[in-house]
Amino acid sequence: MENRRSFIKKSGLFLTLSAFPISAFSKLFKLSQKPETIVVTLYVDTARIDKQDVNASCNFGQDPSIANEEFTIDVNLGDTVTWQGVSSNAPSTDVVNIVSINHEGGKNVFDKNILKGNGQSPESVTGTVKSRTDGGEKYKYKISFTITNNGSKRNGMFHIDPKIQVH
Repeated sequence: MENRRSFIKKSGLFLTLSAFPISAFSKLFKLSQKPETIVVTLYVDTARIDKQDVNASCNFGQDPSIANEEFTIDVNLGDTVTWQGVSSNAPSTDVVNIVSINHEGGKNVFDKNILKGNGQSPESVTGTVKSRTDGGEKYKYKISFTITNNGSKRNGMFHIDPKIQVH
């Protein structure tokens, strides 16, 4: 045993590894992380939304130069993701109900093709990440939601298609 320790110390391997910050070491060797809860909020202009151009009235709080279709949530295996919707009109009693999250193509990172809402008001959807995306790929998923504006359900179901990437 003493010979191995001496070799490690003499070779500089000990110093190299001890100089690594813990986070770099964890990423380098992919040590398991504690799963997190990620909340994805869809902000909707409930007074203006139109089925012909849903994207003009919605965003995820991202930089305006990033289109909703390119918005990507980055998660890790085991993380729990909750999608919620809120009205961007303030003050507002309008409700954004996230009804479902639908797998659109590529590898399904959740355990079901359709994750359904919790039935509450406002409704949200929660899913636990079960598998990684292949080779850093980003996969599309569809958020289906309804709007209650001034006490009335507005124009049926709306859809928006962001991406997900699992590390």
